[in-house]
Amino acid sequence: MYCDFYSVPGQSNRIPQFIDCLTKEIELSHDRLQNNWKFDTLFFGGGTPSLLEPSHFESIFVALEKYISFSSLDEITIEANPGEVSLEKLIEFRKLGINRLSIGFQSLDQHLLTFLGRHHSSNDCIDTFENGKKAGFDNISVDMIFDIPGQTIEMYEKHLNKIIELQLQHISAYSLTVEKETLLFHLVKNNKVKLPSETLDIAMFTKTRDILGNAGFLSYEISNFAQPNFECKHNNHYWKMDPYISFGPSAHSYDEQNRWWNSRSIVDYMHKLMDDNLPILGCEKITDHIHFNEYILNGLRLSSGVDTRNLSQFLGTNIHTYLEPFLAKWKEYLVVENNLLKLTNKGVLLTDEITSDLFLDE
Repeated sequence: MYCDFYSVPGQSNRIPQFIDCLTKEIELSHDRLQNNWKFDTLFFGGGTPSLLEPSHFESIFVALEKYISFSSLDEITIEANPGEVSLEKLIEFRKLGINRLSIGFQSLDQHLLTFLGRHHSSNDCIDTFENGKKAGFDNISVDMIFDIPGQTIEMYEKHLNKIIELQLQHISAYSLTVEKETLLFHLVKNNKVKLPSETLDIAMFTKTRDILGNAGFLSYEISNFAQPNFECKHNNHYWKMDPYISFGPSAHSYDEQNRWWNSRSIVDYMHKLMDDNLPILGCEKITDHIHFNEYILNGLRLSSGVDTRNLSQFLGTNIHTYLEPFLAKWKEYLVVENNLLKLTNKGVLLTDEITSDLFLDE
């Protein structure tokens, strides 16, 4: 289950009204919540939920507890931006039962943080992490970005080692993605910013895996590394194509048969709920074709791979017959072991190419 908070600047005065709408969405979704769902994770993210007050989370929990058992929740995560959540608030969040903290460091270099449009400092990163530990969080994750224009591999390695010294449990490390219609997109398009080379991107990716592997972190997913037994259970559900339900503007849900999503506009979201209507904007039927491709897309990101028995149920032919030519083509990069289709260490560098090659055609 995912409570997807939408970030809109300058709207803090509307937070109480927004929480009312969010709890109403949960209540209006009771038919789905009571449809034999079994939840073991809860994730507060998609914006800056740590800006909310503990009382707001209490209201959300009260609404959810009408339909789900909190005793079955093993992992409750909250995302936080460095410098935007106090020690006192973190202590209250921990008392509420939130047991996993995810902090968006992104970088420890002030110039790179400014370039990325982040408002926090490198000191804010360390202070927020230390406050998380003081508050009683013993499962803390940090997000890092590499391949940022102006970032050297030596700089990135130094910061990665500094983070390891914090003795955290989980690190997510992503290559910078340029999203359309962002400021960075237009700067790159107009040749005002030059992106790092593919060679440097591969070098940083490889360096990430080497450094974190040597420090005892398991690469359980291409961009995610955890100390033993600290993999993110919530995200594992996504990658394994387990069903999930989400609430909030732009939230997406999936029940193995359909995927549906809410309006991105917070105004439209709230207006619909104030009129006692669910804010669902669209829905799609998940066909066998889509199921197969998404199992491949997500499963090959995992070090454990994708179960070929799950793939076979969506394929009109024998799965091993289908895979045979691909295994021959990608001989050193793709293997099947104990019914699990997965990438080799060499294959991880070619994830996108191999994944798209395995897709069923339209």
